[in-house]
Amino acid sequence: MDEERIKVVVHHSGNFVSDDNGNLSFEGERAEWSCDPDLFSYFGIVASVKELGHMDIKELWYGLGGQSVHPDRLELLTDDRGAMHMLNIARLNDEVHLYVVHNMMEPEIVEMIDWVGGQVDDEGDVARQVEEVEVEVVRDGQLGTEMVEGEGDTHEGDVEVHTEVGTEMVEGEGDAQDGDGLDHTAVGRKMVEGEDDAHEGEGDGYEGDGEDHSDVGKKMVEGDGQDHSDGGTKMGEGEGDGEDHSDAHEGEGDGYEGEGEDHSDAYEGDGEDVEIHHVEEAEVHDVDDFELEDYEEDDVEDSEGDAHQAESEDEDVDRKELFSGSDSEDNHVRTKIRFPTFSMPKTLVDYKWEVGTYFAEKNEFTDAIRTYALSNGRSLKFIKNDKKRISVKCLGGRGNCKWYAYCSFRTDVSAWQLRKVFDNHNCSRDFNVKLMTSKWLSQGMEKTVRENPTMKVMDIRDKVTRKWNVGISRNMAFRARAMARDKVEGSFKDQYRRLHDYGHELLKTNPGTTVQIKVDNSNGEVIFQRFYACLKACKDSFICCRPIIGLDGCFLKSKYGGELLTAVGRDGNDQMMPIAYAIVEVENKDSWTWFLEHLIEDLGGAAVCAGCTFISDQQKGLLPAIQDLLPGVEQRFCVRHLYSNFRKKFPGKNLKRLMWRAATATHPQQWETEMRNIRDINLDAFKYLLAIPPRFWSRSRFTSRSQCDTLVNNMCEGFNSVLVDSRSKPIISMLEDIRVYIMKRWAANRTKITSYQGSICPKVFNRFQKESWLTRYWLPRWSREKLFEVKHLSEFGQQFVVNIDTMDCTCRKWAITGIPCTHAITAMKFLNINAEEYIGHWFRKSTYEETYNTIINPINGQHVWDVTPYADILPPKKRTMPGRPKKKRRLEEWELKKNNSELRKGGQRKTCAICKELGHNRKGCPQRPPTVEVPTAQSSQVTQPPATMPLSDE
Repeated sequence: MDEERIKVVVHHSGNFVSDDNGNLSFEGERAEWSCDPDLFSYFGIVASVKELGHMDIKELWYGLGGQSVHPDRLELLTDDRGAMHMLNIARLNDEVHLYVVHNMMEPEIVEMIDWVGGQVDDEGDVARQVEEVEVEVVRDGQLGTEMVEGEGDTHEGDVEVHTEVGTEMVEGEGDAQDGDGLDHTAVGRKMVEGEDDAHEGEGDGYEGDGEDHSDVGKKMVEGDGQDHSDGGTKMGEGEGDGEDHSDAHEGEGDGYEGEGEDHSDAYEGDGEDVEIHHVEEAEVHDVDDFELEDYEEDDVEDSEGDAHQAESEDEDVDRKELFSGSDSEDNHVRTKIRFPTFSMPKTLVDYKWEVGTYFAEKNEFTDAIRTYALSNGRSLKFIKNDKKRISVKCLGGRGNCKWYAYCSFRTDVSAWQLRKVFDNHNCSRDFNVKLMTSKWLSQGMEKTVRENPTMKVMDIRDKVTRKWNVGISRNMAFRARAMARDKVEGSFKDQYRRLHDYGHELLKTNPGTTVQIKVDNSNGEVIFQRFYACLKACKDSFICCRPIIGLDGCFLKSKYGGELLTAVGRDGNDQMMPIAYAIVEVENKDSWTWFLEHLIEDLGGAAVCAGCTFISDQQKGLLPAIQDLLPGVEQRFCVRHLYSNFRKKFPGKNLKRLMWRAATATHPQQWETEMRNIRDINLDAFKYLLAIPPRFWSRSRFTSRSQCDTLVNNMCEGFNSVLVDSRSKPIISMLEDIRVYIMKRWAANRTKITSYQGSICPKVFNRFQKESWLTRYWLPRWSREKLFEVKHLSEFGQQFVVNIDTMDCTCRKWAITGIPCTHAITAMKFLNINAEEYIGHWFRKSTYEETYNTIINPINGQHVWDVTPYADILPPKKRTMPGRPKKKRRLEEWELKKNNSELRKGGQRKTCAICKELGHNRKGCPQRPPTVEVPTAQSSQVTQPPATMPLSDE
């Protein structure tokens, strides 16, 4: 097979049969096409099959073919997608088989026409003869006769030629079926092609009867006769009786002769034996004579399809506009129509609509109209829009614009076609395009929303105005953005339905992961309640981390709300390491208990978690839940949140400084000193802090179990800040953002530590260097071996005992943090001991590498997930809170800013001196009494001029 052609084997004129063994085969005729792949299309295939003589096609099937047909490998051909599939099969297998299934047609009986014999001379030459045959022809509703002339050809020997000539009556589109008969101006005739096409159309003549045949179209296929121009009238010259035949089809060797009779066909025979039969269609022997992409409009088909449409005024389209051939076509008597198929261009600015254009679907035409209206600023409107037709009119120029388009569905080709168009505007550009909809706008915003999901509504309006010079409302921009988000990320409700599938995919790709989904089966509906996930890699990584866990919760900003609970640990570099996360309906004791039960089980049970330290804010229900599950476990409060509550009752910079000094005190005596200072300033503040046990918020009571002296829950806060944008997404999208962030963080930390040269993690090493730098202010006093007394050089009373063997200092800082304090490093320097060797193993590079050595495997997209047998989950009932929904937390008074560069006066809101309300002062108070202007003494002495005083010097 040639590289530029494909082979199509056509099985036609038969049907599928099955033998006794159940094998399927096609019995019928076989033809082969050699086609250009660039011109291969569905409509071209249909036109080519019709050229084989099958006008009433029922079905088209294609497959690999062979001696037997495989039913499972047959595909129904209905559109260009199937044609492209055929093209791929042909390229892979060197050929593709097409099976034509057509309806049975009733034969048309035509009486045999008597043959008029000729004379043969003695020398065997066939003499030139003319046969005259009467053929019944319907013209103008009356039955008439025509003479068919044939001229013999000269051949050596006896030659028998059988010629089949058929005439077909065609109804025009605009002909009404009211019994007046058929109009002869719409008659189409076909002449059958012979084998010899060396002399094209020569020796054929057509005699007219003096009537107008301007619309007569005929299809001619060449015969095998030879030209004998001697004798008789020369073919190609029209002999008329004064009638006008200027619109007749011009062809080589064809002409009209007006002698009062109409001869429908004239064909040359050989004078031996001529038989004239009526045939339904022409036989095609060469596929190269047509192009598969060109849909050829047969007159018979068009007239039959359009005669039924003539009953509607909207479908009365003049066939001359669509199917009339060009007068300048030479050597083509048959009209060949080529209509383009619409493909959306990059821009429709100043686009010119072409009548006859095909549209695969109705939406393709409507989208093109909307885009055209938007690109050109035209006020178009759909006048009619149903399943069979669409009418579009321009309402510009106060409704006087002449632009109009009409598109209808054609059942014969199963496509929409632009039947009428007046592509000329006489109106000005319109800024408000009525066809602009939020759904259409969302399709063009997908890329923008994917790149910038938080794009503001005003930015969308400005972008639309700059791009298309049209205006849209704020509500339309808001709805378009929401639709684009749903299409990019999936709708909120649909993602709840696939929550089981997501959990199954997570377990399949990451074995050992814990996924728990809790639903409420009430009233026969499966309603979502809670979701918990702890990745296997997070479980393994926590083993190499210090036993301290931060717990926190935050609100979800999605459509259905909820709370996100997180558990975060600390790695060897003193950075966050997410452990587990959950989505619950509300933050209370029951939800925290459910979350902590799964967390304790994943981390090794209550025996292991009893040695951990939990730091959190005073969340609702968290403290009693921890005490119920882990009695006596060490807990800490976030001092930053503790101070926020303290500041509401006891503001002041001095109290803030003293409170933080009490919290950072590393031994009890220092804490007691700072608390006495607070008592001296404010007794109520002292009692407030004393009511909170110091083991929750002061380093002086922390144990050495966790090897961490942190006072704030910044690890959880930092993790929540990463998920600020994700918390407003649908549930699976949000869970995927969390998983992807953890996966990327593990990979990044695993890669970074390989290039680090030190043996201690960088953040911990920086802290160690700061402690080492402070040794210049301390003086060691050696007692024995590794026992020292370390004294401050300038501060009286600042003196601590260091025991290097027991890794202990009376300041307790070494025991709390796991890093040698300044006093211990001072003693080590005295003995010339490397202090880095006394840093805990938690902070070693090897421990850090082991922490992130586990892999979090990626997962597939939603289209590849397995469908689980569980029932679809419905979203939880939306809890609507009073007031406008808020996405930002309520700031404290001291956090409020007047603008980006200036704080509010005194850190407080304005209070009006008149109405005592916040938000304004007395100058802008609405209750402020109006001021009365009192005239001055100078102005009171000015008298009015007399009425007779002239207005000017003139």
